[in-house]
Amino acid sequence: MADLEEVFKTLVDESTGAGEALVSRVEGEAGAAQAGSIGFAFKDSSGNVILPALTADGKIPVDTESAAGTIIRGNATVAGTGGVASDVVVLTLTVNEVYNMADYMGAASRIAKWEIVLDDNGSETVLDTFITGPGQFSFSKNPKNLEFSAGATGTQQLILRGTALFAGTDLHGRISIIDKP
Repeated sequence: MADLEEVFKTLVDESTGAGEALVSRVEGEAGAAQAGSIGFAFKDSSGNVILPALTADGKIPVDTESAAGTIIRGNATVAGTGGVASDVVVLTLTVNEVYNMADYMGAASRIAKWEIVLDDNGSETVLDTFITGPGQFSFSKNPKNLEFSAGATGTQQLILRGTALFAGTDLHGRISIIDKP
């Protein structure tokens, strides 16, 4: 008859130093007080390895209420003047704050050029540009990596600026940013 005991033990009992074999478990069986190897794990706030508690549906619970930062939004519509840039949405920023771009959108029924502009006390930096027109009358983006800081002094603004290439076009815009703590 074959020997059922493992020759090479994969776990060690810390108190005795003795090797122990893994206990075979089938998915759905109780795992309490069983020796086993965890393929992946999580850490609690003290750095201890834990297995995640699941919801009744077997999913990992996610806390979306404690998302870091304060959301700041603005939206507006202005009448476009052919070839003249118009500030559609202007968000006032707090000096020395760090912001993360959540999303922005620009729409016009005719060709328009759009810019996302960071105004640091009169010194402007274009963060992004896009065009709308026939075939794509609106454009929206949720950038994942657009972080910026407001300057240290003076007026600090984030501007969605649109330039309608032809008169008679309304410019519709929206910006959402997150003021990081």
